This record gives sequence, C-alpha cells and structure tokens, in this order.
Amino acid sequence: MSRQPEPLNTWGESMKSILKAATAAIAIVGMSGTAFADTTTQTTYSNGLPTNIFGVNVAAIAFALGDGSRYQQSSTTTRNTEEASESVANSFTLTGSVTKDCSFYGGGQTGHTINLGTIGVRTGNNDNVSIAFNQRDAVTANVNSATAGCNTNNTVTIAKTNGSDGLRNFQPGSYDSNQFTDRIPYTVNASWTGVATGSTAAGTTQTLAVAANQGNNNKSGGAWRSAFNMDVNAPAQSKGLVAGTYTDTITVTLAAI
Repeated sequence: MSRQPEPLNTWGESMKSILKAATAAIAIVGMSGTAFADTTTQTTYSNGLPTNIFGVNVAAIAFALGDGSRYQQSSTTTRNTEEASESVANSFTLTGSVTKDCSFYGGGQTGHTINLGTIGVRTGNNDNVSIAFNQRDAVTANVNSATAGCNTNNTVTIAKTNGSDGLRNFQPGSYDSNQFTDRIPYTVNASWTGVATGSTAAGTTQTLAVAANQGNNNKSGGAWRSAFNMDVNAPAQSKGLVAGTYTDTITVTLAAI
C-alpha cells in the first residue's frame, strides 16, 4: 500500500512539536553556561539547510524529520574564582619601639667618694702672717667614664649640693671671718663627644662648665655615646682655712628628653 499524505493539521502539529523540542534544546544549551563556567557547543548538519531563519533552526527540524545526519561537540571550562589580574602588590609595615635610655658607667655603683686627703695649708712658723694657714695649692680631682651617653635627645646636668659655696666645713668652730674661711669654691669642666639638638652630623667635643659662683649648669643635645670626662679645680683661697673636714657632692645627671 502506498503511504497516504498526512492531513495538514497533523503536519502542523508535528512541526509544532519539533519546534518546541528544538526551542527547549536551545534553552537548555543556553542555561548550561553559568557565571563560573564557559560552555561551548557546535552542531553541524549534513542536509545543508540553514540553521537560523527568523530564529528557527531549519536544519535541525529537517534532521528530526529524517533528513541527513548530524555532528555535535561541546566543552565546559570552569572560570577563575575571581577576576584575573596581571600584577598584584601587597605592602607590609614593620613597626617596633626602642626605649629611651641613658647610661653612665660608674664602676658598678652610683655613689662615689673621692678622698682629697689632707688639703695642705701653710703651717710654717716662718711664713708671713698674711699667708699663715692659707691653702697651699689648688685642689684638683678628675672623673672619667669610658661609657656614657643617651640614645635620644637628652640633657646633661652638673649640680653642686653646696651651690656656690663649694667645698664646705660644716663644723668650723669660731673664727675671724676677716682672716679665715670655711669654704672653698671650685669649678667643674666636663666634656664628651656628641651633637647639638637638631643635628645629625658627626659628633664633636661638647663641653659643660659650672663656674665657681654657680651651683649648677646644663646642656642639651642629641643622642650620643662616648667617654665622659670631668675636671674639678678648687683654687687656693686668699684667706686661711679653718681646720676641719671640707666636703661637697657633685651630681651628674643624664636625662632623656
């Protein structure tokens, strides 16, 4: 028996079904790509018909009706987790602190006694009365520390406990103040290698003097480390010295600013 042509409405229904199937297939392919993957597909038909006429894949419809053959290939690649960058830079800030410190090596102790021994006076009975019992010579003393300094801006202060009185006899007894004294003023001269405040130049000799009529003096500067030298000089007095013990305390203070 020869095959009878299908009624027109049956052909139309078949075309609708095929178009729906093709549209669904196209929708599924379109949905397969996501924000995290790249999907590619390629389909080739041997019937030579166009694949897109007003959005309709005629070749696919013809293949579904039994016309020709079909070849398909596809691939899926997962995308980068984030946007790719050809270069990236990170910075790392290192921070730490150094405590302020001042040092002065004093032989393992901070309190020192310098024994001046006997402060010589003119005891000869053949001296003129105007100079009898006068201080014979200047009294000198020296202090030297091989290690001293501060690692920050600082002030060096030198102070005499007795102020401008200098070396003092606190138990002189009674005496003629026109002819005798119970005090020996003295000077202090210190030196070290350092810099002035605000300078970052190489260190030079810094000096600090306390005059005989001064009780203290100070000098500020930048961080320094060097030996510290201090000379004490008590000139001979023009009056006779009252017998007794003469004493004073010199305090050297290195203080961070």
